Amino acid sequence: MARIMPTTGDRPHPGFGRGVRRAPEARRGPTVPGMEMIDCAAGVARQIAPGFTGAGVVGGADVHLGVLRVEAGAEIPRHPAGPDQALLVVGGRGEVSGGDGAWRPIETGQAAIWRSGKQHTTRAIEDLTLVVLELPDLTVHPRAVRLP
Repeated sequence: MARIMPTTGDRPHPGFGRGVRRAPEARRGPTVPGMEMIDCAAGVARQIAPGFTGAGVVGGADVHLGVLRVEAGAEIPRHPAGPDQALLVVGGRGEVSGGDGAWRPIETGQAAIWRSGKQHTTRAIEDLTLVVLELPDLTVHPRAVRLP
């Protein structure tokens, strides 16, 4: 399987650089025309802060997709969103905070959206597995159920 790693760059997010590249030691599995498998396992991620790891999955000029893991009790350091950012919880339970500093609960199946430049942070009540999508002008689906 190919292992994808974040590059270094000038984006404010502490976990990812501008775009992604294959790690030099990446291994590929059997080739299937039109499909590539990516290893997003915890062992591929790099430590960003204590209890917080991240791995880039795919990216382009204006979009980045990554997998983050936050251990119970750990926190993603407060930082500004580069482009707009959607954070989807695919496992676990935690809390998110935006510019107002108030904490809001978040759990599996829920997402938080932060606009470009807005300060935010996330902390884990239980181990969290997150998918982060960054792109300019992110639009929330019109049928999405908004939470208070």
